[in-house]
Amino acid sequence: MASGEIQKIAVVGNAGGGKTTLSRRLARIHDLPLTHVDAIQFVAGMRIRPHRDSIQRLNEVQGQPSWIIDGYGPLDIIEKRFQASDRVVFIDFPLWRHYWWCTKRQIQNIWSRREELPEGCNELTWAHTVKLYKTLWRVHKLMRPELLRIFGRENLKGKVVYVRTLKDWKRLSKFGVS
Repeated sequence: MASGEIQKIAVVGNAGGGKTTLSRRLARIHDLPLTHVDAIQFVAGMRIRPHRDSIQRLNEVQGQPSWIIDGYGPLDIIEKRFQASDRVVFIDFPLWRHYWWCTKRQIQNIWSRREELPEGCNELTWAHTVKLYKTLWRVHKLMRPELLRIFGRENLKGKVVYVRTLKDWKRLSKFGVS
């Protein structure tokens, strides 16, 4: 599949792995509209949008002819997204890198909040930081193995691009997926 034919890219991975930055670059390279799951899933106060509403909004995006979707969202529909994707980019860095980059992101939040979050979302709280670090561990220990099983299925073979090193990440952010 030539890069001009790629119309749907799902980007997933643990927090702090550079999904959003990579997704923005891929959107420019491939000229695709970008949706951040965090912009859908969170509402003011870092509260989670009702499950049914998040699913409806993500299904609307997934029903479009082209997209990049950055993040997980409700797990009920993620496999459907993977199947609909031309490529799935799985950022799978070692856990320490996710902790390090999340720590840097929390420090950067002192000066500016992440623009993909809705208004009124403040990640710079002790409670959010503790929740973030616990989530990193849970995603690595529980979700990552499940994703690896899903990515091993016949219907996804050849679609998944694994990003396990900085070199992989930089190559994709410069040249896109093919």
